[in-house]
Amino acid sequence: MKKWLSLLLVMTMLCAGTIQAQAAGTGVLALGADLSADQRATVLSEMGITEAEAASYETVTITNDMEHQYLDESLGSSVVGSHSLSSVLLIPQESGAGLTVETHNINYCTIAMYRNALLTAGVQDAKVIVAAPMPISGTAALIGAVKAYETYSGTTVSDEAINAATDELVLTGELSDELDSEQISDLIAYLKQQIAEKGLDDPGKLTELVNEASDKMDLKLTDEQVSRIVDLLLKLDNLDIDAGKLASQAKELYDKLDAMGIKLDSEKVGNFVTRMVSSIWNLIQSFLKQ
Repeated sequence: MKKWLSLLLVMTMLCAGTIQAQAAGTGVLALGADLSADQRATVLSEMGITEAEAASYETVTITNDMEHQYLDESLGSSVVGSHSLSSVLLIPQESGAGLTVETHNINYCTIAMYRNALLTAGVQDAKVIVAAPMPISGTAALIGAVKAYETYSGTTVSDEAINAATDELVLTGELSDELDSEQISDLIAYLKQQIAEKGLDDPGKLTELVNEASDKMDLKLTDEQVSRIVDLLLKLDNLDIDAGKLASQAKELYDKLDAMGIKLDSEKVGNFVTRMVSSIWNLIQSFLKQ
């Protein structure tokens, strides 16, 4: 019985997300270069850390030039502006933990938008906190998150991946505004799963896929909007996204889309949540039989 109780406690801790493979000090801060001292203090407070705690993180500086380098093509230089203020705290998690995002003072980019775009860029198994000193759009924070990920992982995210992730973030935001619907993020996530599983690269078939999925989600897309989504999907297909790397959002996506009658292949996507719960349950059963 003691063994069973101990195992149940471990399972509870796992499900609550309290077990992490790495300490918080291994994270990376990506701070906007134009933050004043007061603004920096505000950003750190929004992230829930003190200056002393911030000193334990490796820090990278995100300049306005860097933001223009990656965002001008998608947003335009006037939209990107002349000050780098949005900042990111990225904390690595254990393998298979997935990608979680929280935002503070971000009034345009949603959590789903960030998650989708960061997964496209290759960011995984991390907790990402995006914060700004005052309400701003937060589009530039994507660059901070990617650079923080590169710093802690020691890998380089290709310009192609960053550009595709940026295009995805911008298009999702534009379509969400045009349709007044946050379901666009779910639509894009579903379509990414499909091209990752099936390797679709034919514009005609992609158009059919977009139309079919949008109809089931009751999203009324114009031909021009469908064309923009297909263009994005062709870029994403060129990245050869691994379906397994999208597993962190799979359970949430399954629950939403299953209610709409849209099915995903959980085995191909690699639903680690189902596998983890099943494994723990089987282990409990083995102890109960002893």
